[in-house]
Amino acid sequence: MNANATPDAPSPLRAARLRAGMSMEQLAVKAGIGRATLYWAEKAPHRMSDRTLRAVAAVLGLEPAELRP
Repeated sequence: MNANATPDAPSPLRAARLRAGMSMEQLAVKAGIGRATLYWAEKAPHRMSDRTLRAVAAVLGLEPAELRP
């Protein structure tokens, strides 16, 4: 975990999704993943699969590394 992160701070993925103005449902559909997959990717981004990471990063216009804690 980032030394500056707090337990209540949003994950990098959630923060990026909110900056993009997207709901979980919208991002999941555009990334071709299930909403439950996205939910867990936001809760535990360090456990996100590489496939999910690449798909979500592409939709958000980010580098995959930007979505990892």
